[in-house]
Amino acid sequence: MVIHVFMSHTKLDGKFCDRFDNAAASVGVSRFRSEFETIKPPTWKTIKKQMDRSSAMFLLVGKELVKAQAMSDKYKKHRDKWKHTQNWIAYEVGLACQKGIDVWVVCDVEVTLNFPVPYLNNYCAYGMSRVEDKNFKGFGFIRWVLEEYSKKETFALGRGNRNTKCTHKNCGAEFNLQTMLYKEQEIVCPTCCQTIVFPNGWLLDEE
Repeated sequence: MVIHVFMSHTKLDGKFCDRFDNAAASVGVSRFRSEFETIKPPTWKTIKKQMDRSSAMFLLVGKELVKAQAMSDKYKKHRDKWKHTQNWIAYEVGLACQKGIDVWVVCDVEVTLNFPVPYLNNYCAYGMSRVEDKNFKGFGFIRWVLEEYSKKETFALGRGNRNTKCTHKNCGAEFNLQTMLYKEQEIVCPTCCQTIVFPNGWLLDEE
């Protein structure tokens, strides 16, 4: 049985998505990438069908996706376009949550999330890699993750003792933090977009 994952993204972040796509292909994982598919209206039916057959959803946050949100804050003419994008992201995340599959938020290198994600259980805040790979430089970790899915493994909340919780009382979101941090380093909470500080850092143990 071929394992299938759902890619939520903007086609403008093509190179970032290509690297993820290549990592998935290298371990035999099938993926839904909307700009390469023929989607007949209504679009939501195809999205739901693809999510129903997926083992995990990966929201790929690249520079262009972050830029789109920033432009909507600055210029009125960009707001409707961003609202459309945000609505589709929320729909896809909602479907994944309802289905009970893992939801990953994965940021590209030098990208800081600037919009709230209502639900997730795995967060790569600063890029995808902890292990360099000569063929997939910067994607060693995410390739391993996808390989685990190909073995029908999952990344439920708490796997590997990586569970963390947003410290802001008006949020309280919980997720596996899949990013190593130094002492006093900060991340943006993926759900409330407020800053979380790690006085002692965040060291990832090997599985």
